[in-house]
Order: sequence, then structure tokens, then C-alpha cells
Amino acid sequence: MSVNLATKYESKLDERFTQKSLTEAWCGHDYNWDGTNTIKVWTIGQAAINNYTASGANRFTNGNAPTELDDEVNTYTLARKRSFAHTIDITNNQDQMFIKKTNAVLKQIWDEQLVPEIDMYRLGEWANGAGTAVINSTALTNQTLIKQLLVGGKALNNALVGRDGRVCFVTETMAVELKLASELQYNESFTGKAIVNGQIGQINGMPIVAVPDSYMPEGVEFMIKYKRASADPSKLKMLRSHDKAPGIAGTLIEGLVRYDSFVLAQKAMGIYVYGSSGIVAAPTASLSSSKIALASTTAGATIKYTTDGSNPKTSDTAQTYSSTLTVESGKTLRAYAFKSGMVNSGILSVLEDSVS
Repeated sequence: MSVNLATKYESKLDERFTQKSLTEAWCGHDYNWDGTNTIKVWTIGQAAINNYTASGANRFTNGNAPTELDDEVNTYTLARKRSFAHTIDITNNQDQMFIKKTNAVLKQIWDEQLVPEIDMYRLGEWANGAGTAVINSTALTNQTLIKQLLVGGKALNNALVGRDGRVCFVTETMAVELKLASELQYNESFTGKAIVNGQIGQINGMPIVAVPDSYMPEGVEFMIKYKRASADPSKLKMLRSHDKAPGIAGTLIEGLVRYDSFVLAQKAMGIYVYGSSGIVAAPTASLSSSKIALASTTAGATIKYTTDGSNPKTSDTAQTYSSTLTVESGKTLRAYAFKSGMVNSGILSVLEDSVS
């Protein structure tokens, strides 16, 4: 006679790997979308500073009549609505030793699928909204990475970005190079700051957070972010189960998440992106027959621009560039380039009088 061995299904699931959000601690929450999916944010215009005159009329404005202080409005519309629904038939569950417990299933879907999705979306939106995006076709190594991190920090300093509340996200590939950098191997201020949730150390007072290569937009090697440079609403997290749903013998589980991320118009310079590929080249401006010409070295890229000094990535006044243009003397031209499947360029910003 043959030997028939028994088969047993274990009551413990083989769950996939998960980790907590790597971006949540660095989201901006200065604004809220309670009761609406769109908010408008004012920015007060910059005042003209004059030499005070101690006699005559209009002493504060060099004899000129005061002008009304202008303002700018930027619009941010929350669009991400992600959902799922599944049934757990009671007869199937009975014959599977009730392995599918609804609360555990809902938690697993959140941890395993939605948390990584939200992290990747945020990193992508932050990169696309960055004020500075640097491209270098040579990938960074342990010999070059530290310098570029410091150069990125310098760019934020020169843009007067707050020095507290900064973070640097690096890919896991770059994290390896960072740990091998000779400057850091015996630096306790770096190695002694490996705390929690992806943070592998600290450089120049800035936490370094490693994220899986797949989380970062393709080609991007690191990103420096000022926490309050973005608004990152999480408006709804609904995970629920119905034990008595009509037409279902068992449980109906549903989930709905509403979230989004926006780089704020006036704080774009608080984000610095560096990559070896995948980033559109920033536009350049040149003077041609008394008109300004814009160009990007990325083939097929589209350029958008403003001539009122507003951020072309967010402004309602942004226009698509098609031919040379005239900018009023003393006005600021700002432009960026974009192409589907690539990270947006940084923002070109020049006074009309400085274009040559």
C-alpha cells in the first residue's frame, strides 16, 4: 500500500514586508482642506523700499504718490481619491479556518499598498515642484556625494530658506555610497544619529532619510526638502467592513483615502533635486532682436513662463512658450520646462534687464 502524508494549512499568514511612512514626518500641514477640495492662498506683494525725505509731500516715497500694495493668489485643488473593495465570503472563510480576519486584512492593505503609494506620490510631487533641479550624467559616488549634499544645502541657504526643518532623502543606492564616504566613517555626528524610520544619520544638522530606489522618481539620487515648502493634506482615511451587506454572505471590506501634495508657490526654492538622469533641463534665456528667446536642451520639452514674477509651476498667469517674447523693463521672467515621464526642471528666474 502507498503512504499518504497529511497536508496542513497554517493558521498564521505569510505577510509581505511593510514599513512605516518615510515621508509623513516631513509633510507640511500649515493649511487645511476642511469642507472643500480647493483652497486659494494669498501672497502679499513686495513693498518698494525708498529713502525717506524729511520735507515736502509723500516723504516716505521720494515725493511720489503711494501705490496700492498688490497681492498674488495661488490655487491648490486636492485630487487624489484612492479606493478598494473586496468581499470575504463566509462559506469560503469557514473552510479556510477563518484566516481572513477583517481588521487584519484592512491593516495589511494600508501598510502594504497605500503607505508606499502615498510616499512615492509625495516624493514625485515634491520633485516636480522643486525650485532647483540639478542634472549630472555621472552618477554620484562615495567620493562625490558629500560635496553635492553640501552644495544643495548652500543653494537653500542662498535662497534664505529656514535652516531648521530640513531633510535630505537619498535612495538606498546613494545611502550605501554615503556610508562608505571617507569623510563620515569616523564621524560620530553622522553615525550616531541613526534613529528611526529610515533615518541613517545627520549631516550639517540635516537628517538623512534613505528611501527604496523605487520610491524616488527615476534618475533622482537625492532631494533636500524644507518641511514647510509643501502642503500635504490627508483629508480622509476610511477603512471599514460591513458584516450585513445586502446580497453578500460574509463581509464587505472597503477603503477610501483622499490625499495630495503641493509645493507652495513662494517656497519652491525650499526643495532641491539632484539626479543623473530623468530630469528636464532648465530653460535658458537669451536676447534676440530685442526679444527674449527661451530654450531647453531636453528634446520635446515644453516651456511655461510668467512675466509678473510669479511661480510658473503654480501661477494662473503662466503661459506656454511658443515664440520670442517681450518683457517689460524691470519685470522678472520665470520659466520651467516639463516633459511627460520626466521630472520637471527647476525654475529659471531672471530680470528682463539682465538677459543678454
